[in-house]
Amino acid sequence: MNQYGQFLIALKKNNLKVLTTLLRIFIGIALILFLFWRFDFNKILGHVKNIDITYLLYALVTYLLFVVISAWRWQVLLDFKKFGLPFWRTLVIYFIALFANNFLPTTVGGDVMRVLYAKRERKTDALATVLVDRMLGFVGLFVFALFAVLYLLIEKNQTEFLPFMVIGLAVIVSLTYIFFSERIYALFSPIVQRIQLFRLGARLNRLHEAATEFGGAWRTITVCVVQSVIIQVLLALGPFFVLRGMGNVDVGLIPFFIYVPIINVLSMIPISFNATGVREYFYVLLFSRVGLAGDTSLAVSLVSFILVVFLSLFGGLAFILYKRK
Repeated sequence: MNQYGQFLIALKKNNLKVLTTLLRIFIGIALILFLFWRFDFNKILGHVKNIDITYLLYALVTYLLFVVISAWRWQVLLDFKKFGLPFWRTLVIYFIALFANNFLPTTVGGDVMRVLYAKRERKTDALATVLVDRMLGFVGLFVFALFAVLYLLIEKNQTEFLPFMVIGLAVIVSLTYIFFSERIYALFSPIVQRIQLFRLGARLNRLHEAATEFGGAWRTITVCVVQSVIIQVLLALGPFFVLRGMGNVDVGLIPFFIYVPIINVLSMIPISFNATGVREYFYVLLFSRVGLAGDTSLAVSLVSFILVVFLSLFGGLAFILYKRK
């Protein structure tokens, strides 16, 4: 294929991405407006205005710890690859990535930032650490969510989420194993090598070579999975503190450990920008099972999201001030 043909394919792909992004933004706004229409907007606003600042700070600290431990998980992978980055720099880069995730119209903007800022001369290794970090994060999320749905099965005899979680965990673990295993990937490598567009095949094979080092690093992988589970605990504690700040003491901590991981998995469905609207819809749907009013659930979801966005603004500041070597 000549360069002109490649250019046309890239142009069509770019136009499709723009249309897809606009559609996702539209769907997110439509879902939020629908929820505001369905529930009393003044009540939602009242919950937000009357929130206890102390509990709001608890939630903010919880989300800050989520960012710190997420950066630490990536640091473990970077150290395994001997990048030599100090943790403070890794943390700054992670904040920049969080800012990109929340403000760039793409689901991989933060990952791109991490690759660009890690080390210019080792982009393949940097991309390998980011992909492995993502995979192990998904493993931790699905493991935590699977325990949640098993609890629902045993205690409530509710099975609607169980097949989705089992299939999701199986897919993530299988992809991770294939990516790490030289023997399994060797079956696909000749096919991948034939992809000539933008030398994608050769690049994917080089990326796999950079990632296979993690295949035998069970201690590193175990540490990262444990960190991923801790991250899910923190992500459940954040909205719990927000609800407490709104004066609600009727709903305990257990429902947040059960439903928030499930919501995080369902929010991965790429139908809206940054899961806007989708996340709020499932908050309303799932927490209604423990007697939480829809306007309260919606307020909890929105405030929790705003806190994460607020923290990501430090990444925007770092993006302006931090110079990439």
